[in-house]
Amino acid sequence: MAKISVICIIKYQHPRLFEVLKSVKEIASEIIIADTGISEELEKELLMIDKLKIVRVKKKFSFAELIREDLKHYAKEQYILFVDHDEIIPPDLKKFILDNYEKYDYFAIPRKNIVFNKWIKHSRWFPDYQIRLINKDKVYWDRDIDIHKQPELKGKGLFIEAKENLSLIHYNYENIDEYISKAIFYAKQESAQLIRKNKVMTLTQTIQNSISEFISRFFAEQGYKDGTHGFALAILQMFYYFLVYFYYWESKKYIQGNDNLPVISRSFFRKGLIETNYWLSKESLVHSITAVKLKIENKLLSLFH
Repeated sequence: MAKISVICIIKYQHPRLFEVLKSVKEIASEIIIADTGISEELEKELLMIDKLKIVRVKKKFSFAELIREDLKHYAKEQYILFVDHDEIIPPDLKKFILDNYEKYDYFAIPRKNIVFNKWIKHSRWFPDYQIRLINKDKVYWDRDIDIHKQPELKGKGLFIEAKENLSLIHYNYENIDEYISKAIFYAKQESAQLIRKNKVMTLTQTIQNSISEFISRFFAEQGYKDGTHGFALAILQMFYYFLVYFYYWESKKYIQGNDNLPVISRSFFRKGLIETNYWLSKESLVHSITAVKLKIENKLLSLFH
């Protein structure tokens, strides 16, 4: 049997929770449930699973990475696999882990994101590498780690090949409401971190980041190949930057900045147009004659800032 402790943070019963736990059972010497508020009924069901134990998490946290370092201490094994309650380990990944886990200090595992009932293959949603299988002495999560930041890594690591059969199956956002609800939650946390760490966020910076986010996801990372899903997600990711800024602005008591808002608005649309023209031409998404026109248009736009 593999000497791997599996840790899963749970607050409520996700529809696929027991499927997740079943998928890790044969590679785990123990399954540790980090209870952040589960019901008594769910607790009873969980305790019926062999090799499973529950630890209470009293510390308040806004995202999982903030408590992973603390949770490491509950693991009896040297190697730990962190899984979320909506992530399933497929058979081929399971076998790969069993065959290789002691050869490396950490593994970056590709993740197959199912969003709005579709596997999103582009737009940086795949391979979406996650550091999840670790030697607990070689990977460290800062207890005040920034949102979206990776842990500190030491030793020998492996990025598992980005193949569908070797990817975590992540049942991500099921609908728009869930996406927006989580976006609001994370935007509040990110803006609070900026305030707490005395970091400055400007509207100009936000506009630059937001349009770059859309262009990079939808065009550079070929989100357009995912159809309406790719477009919707690129727009939603772009809007996230504004959410963070607006909550930051709210925390600053809605103070008026010195930004020239009409000019800033123009720069948003101008940058968007130039970048869109460039990628439409580069990716051959328009007729060759139209591509020439777009290049000319960009030349003219560059003459008039």
